[in-house]
Amino acid sequence: MTDTHNNTNNTSSAAGSDIDLTALLIRLWNARLFLLKCCAAGAVLGLIVGFSIPKRYSASAVLAPESEQKVGGNVSSIASMMGMSLDNSVDAINASMFPEVVHSTPFIFGLFDLPVETADGKLRTTLLDYMLNHQKKAWWSYITEAPFKALGWCISLVAGKKEEPTGPLQMYNLPEKERAVVKYFANGITVKIDKKTGKTEMGLEMQDPLVVATVMNAVVEHLKEYMSDYRTSKARQDAENLSVICDQRKADYYRIQQQYAAYADSNKNVVLQSVQAERERLQQEMQLAYQVYSQVATQLEAARIKEQQAKPVFAIIDPVTVPLRKSAPSKAKLLIGFVFLFGCAGSAWELFGRDTCKRLRSSM
Repeated sequence: MTDTHNNTNNTSSAAGSDIDLTALLIRLWNARLFLLKCCAAGAVLGLIVGFSIPKRYSASAVLAPESEQKVGGNVSSIASMMGMSLDNSVDAINASMFPEVVHSTPFIFGLFDLPVETADGKLRTTLLDYMLNHQKKAWWSYITEAPFKALGWCISLVAGKKEEPTGPLQMYNLPEKERAVVKYFANGITVKIDKKTGKTEMGLEMQDPLVVATVMNAVVEHLKEYMSDYRTSKARQDAENLSVICDQRKADYYRIQQQYAAYADSNKNVVLQSVQAERERLQQEMQLAYQVYSQVATQLEAARIKEQQAKPVFAIIDPVTVPLRKSAPSKAKLLIGFVFLFGCAGSAWELFGRDTCKRLRSSM
């Protein structure tokens, strides 16, 4: 008897739920004109937002840096399949450090003076000037920035105008606007590294297709120069030191050679033993100086060869190209998103908000 009663209650509850859901659907259907107006308003707002946001273009490059593995080929292959790296080289900077290198302030600061040109050919300037004075904004950004600009203007009247720094930019003491540019590129330049293959994919988005391609190509070249300078710094310093020593030994050899030749010419027909002994001594000094000079010269050539061998090789798998189509914003996605959002908001208002407002008004 109890089971029959419980089954009856469950059936009634399920029926009640079906009736409630059906009632909600009927209520939404009756308010379809209101919902269509909401969706239309969302579509209009989505199109306005889509056309107001400045276009952005994306450029990318894929490169495979040279890697030196000190372990056996079979072991390194197995480690690569497991997503591990057994590269035990002593380099402090390797491919895994590329994101930190590219996002560092010194690296981005080195791009400030890069000459850039817009795709329409109307503007030729430096990258820093382009970022500071030639960026487009959505119309609502001027509205949101107006109160802060007004507040800053009032503060400047009371506290006095802040003096702008003069002279060349200093990397360790950049003004606020230049730091914002550094932050933009630090967040905007993407670097993805495949640990198994070492393939590195780099990307960047900017408002002009030719500018973004120019900057992306400069980033790749700057990274190659940075790594080349780092890898060859020790060998280059050794070569420079050996070059100085080689010049000194060469000068010593030439000096002793001149002394020997002058002494031999001035005592050409003299047969005294003291003269012969002095001539042999100068000849031995000349031969010793030549041997030292020859050894240092050989070491210098070896150091120069080592410097060339230390230069890393980057295989450009997919070079930078000027994009033909914008990457953002997607007007279709914005349109669908705003229509869906306004449709959900209208449905919520029709099902819950309208009744809630009526209750609040009646209680007041």
